This record gives sequence, structure tokens and C-alpha cells, in this order.
Amino acid sequence: MFLPGDHRNFNRDGSAFNVGETFAGLPYETGVELAEQLAALVPKDLTPARMSLRWILDHPAVTVVIPGASSPAQAEANAAASTTPPLPRALHLELADFYARKVHTHIRGPY
Repeated sequence: MFLPGDHRNFNRDGSAFNVGETFAGLPYETGVELAEQLAALVPKDLTPARMSLRWILDHPAVTVVIPGASSPAQAEANAAASTTPPLPRALHLELADFYARKVHTHIRGPY
């Protein structure tokens, strides 16, 4: 799935460096499961990536997001998140609840 030298193959337990830098500290399988559950919260007119970028931009302390891209089309789609209207407050609350109930306890590594 990942190239042989990719840290996602060898740092799943944090033996090479802070495990928080690998899958944001989530065990890989747990992250996949949670992403599948989170997909149900994505508004029909957004992709998961666009919702995620918009969620970040909706926070007052954030002035820019620097996502990765593997193609020009992906870079354009990422940039379009800045013109997407803010997410509804109800969705922000639902996402915060999802994090508190389902994600927080799985985070590993010092922060």
C-alpha cells in the first residue's frame, strides 16, 4: 500500500520517532474505521477532503491551510475549499462530538 521506505510502514508503534507523526497518532486500522464512520457526516455537496479543509478554515485562529496534492486537479480542488461557505454550526458541533466520543481516546504520542 505504501512505498517500502514510507514511515507509515515502519513507525506504526512509534519506534522510529513520535508516533503522532504517523496517522496523527491513530492506529492505522482505527483511522480507516473512523474515516468510514465520518463519511456519513460529509454534506452531499462536498467531498471529504473539501469538508476537512473547510472545517480547518472555519477556525478563527487559522489563516491558511497547506494541504498536499499529487496532481494539478487535486491542488485546484483543495484551493476551492477557500471559496466554500463555512460549515453549519450544527455540523461543527457534531464533528466535535464525534472527536470526543470516538477519536480522542485513540490518539497516541506526546502533544
